[in-house]
Amino acid sequence: MKLRFFSTFLLALALFAPALFAHDARPVVVTITEQLPAAYQFSIRVPDTVEANNQPALAWPVGCMEQNRVSRPEGSNGTVLCDLSLAGNLITLDYPFYNPSLATFYRLTTLAGDNITAMLTPTSPDWNIPVKATRGNIALEYLALGVEHIIGGLDHLLFVLGLLIIAATLKRILWTVTGFTIAHSITLSLSSLGLISIPIVPVEAVIALSIVFLAFEISREHTDSLTYHYPIIISFGFGLLHGLGFASALGEIGLVQNEIVISLLFFNLGVEAGQLAFIFLVSILFFAIRRVTKNLTLNEYAIKDLMTRQRMDLIAAYVIGIPSSYWLIDRVAQFLLI
Repeated sequence: MKLRFFSTFLLALALFAPALFAHDARPVVVTITEQLPAAYQFSIRVPDTVEANNQPALAWPVGCMEQNRVSRPEGSNGTVLCDLSLAGNLITLDYPFYNPSLATFYRLTTLAGDNITAMLTPTSPDWNIPVKATRGNIALEYLALGVEHIIGGLDHLLFVLGLLIIAATLKRILWTVTGFTIAHSITLSLSSLGLISIPIVPVEAVIALSIVFLAFEISREHTDSLTYHYPIIISFGFGLLHGLGFASALGEIGLVQNEIVISLLFFNLGVEAGQLAFIFLVSILFFAIRRVTKNLTLNEYAIKDLMTRQRMDLIAAYVIGIPSSYWLIDRVAQFLLI
């Protein structure tokens, strides 16, 4: 049975768009490296959406004294001397005014070479540092990072929505999404391992262009085009670029050097889990709207007329195309100013 994604659900998405735009998919990254016993270097990197007067700082355990702190627009760094090891103690990331809905990723590297990581939600500012890292802990943290990135990345989600609308049937959706998954997994892995290196600014511009392209194809209503006949080609080709975007986000955090395979694998699995959850939500919304419109009486003919596939696809094209056009212009402008 054909799953005609009329895209009415995108109207509901549009209601939540302001919140999605306001949310930054990048977490605050706190890196702490033990240089000597109980002596640490630290850095705090924040997204550029954080106001200059709201830069966060670390509250250290009793017995620790921060020194040589240097603040910059992108964060801060310095050293801290403690009476005892940080492992087994509590640290807190404090904002002067409020947490702007940002998660926090922590990494503590000990003298022994252990990498202890944690991914905390905006409502959990405190990190109770475990004594020793485990592979399970690393896997869970990078899984959460992958989910956080895809759910917070409206550009990637709109691209997936465009693919669903064009693919239309269950079989074609499976093939199309699989092509996208394989493609972005390839470039995510190659870029994260340093085997390829492409400047991220032009890549982000082309990612925006890929979404504009899908919106344009949907608005044309030419279902005999190459895009509609072979959506897997489009999903695979542009998926290679989206993988570079995922790699850029992962590059800001870094891989656990002694567990590179686990951290890379579970970050990618997190991206896939978030993507599948989003597709599932879209499907539920579609069937719910389809059921409601099916039960409309003749008195609601105007609403039924609005719910035709052609009209809903046109609405979808605008909902997808307007923000992606803005991103395209903004990112090209950044590229030209480099």
